Amino acid sequence: MKTTVKMGLSRMPIEKKIVKTRFIVTSMTGNANFTTPSPSLATITTNVNALEAASIAAKGGGKDETAIMHAKEVVLDLSLKLLGYYVEGIASASPANAEAIILSAGMDLRGKGGNFAHGFEVSATGNVGEVRLQREGVSHGTYEYQMSIDISNDANWQRIYSGTHARIVKSGLVSGTRYYFRAASIDKNGLSPWSSVKTMIAL
Repeated sequence: MKTTVKMGLSRMPIEKKIVKTRFIVTSMTGNANFTTPSPSLATITTNVNALEAASIAAKGGGKDETAIMHAKEVVLDLSLKLLGYYVEGIASASPANAEAIILSAGMDLRGKGGNFAHGFEVSATGNVGEVRLQREGVSHGTYEYQMSIDISNDANWQRIYSGTHARIVKSGLVSGTRYYFRAASIDKNGLSPWSSVKTMIAL
């Protein structure tokens, strides 16, 4: 099944849409997965700046200012949808890493709940350079966790834990660096399929 982007723009308040757009631009800037964003990130930034200015004007203005704000919102929505299609295209070229690629763009996955799927969760501990990893428990088994900063090549995955603890904390991460994680369980039947890839920027 193709992994797709969920934008949810139609029901998103303008203030939240502005914040989300800036998060997407930040996430995609310098991201090796997206070398030629279309529309460009400069275009997205111009559109979100225009919406923000129009939103401020509308708060103290009348019908004309409100109409201008909604027109700017339509322009931003269209550019974000096109950017979502671009990200989906990049992700579809690498099915095994599609979820991580979309998440690395600061976008959400359709039908997925945040950063939790397929029994594997990655979350911040609140401490600098740390993340918490947790896999659904298995009876009489062990767990393996792997990490990468470049998922373009499967050889880049590094084992960070193998043992009986389903929940671990990985420390020593470089602040501001995006990391990718995956997990598997090992029981009498051998190694399970790898979980979906999760991504997080270290605090």
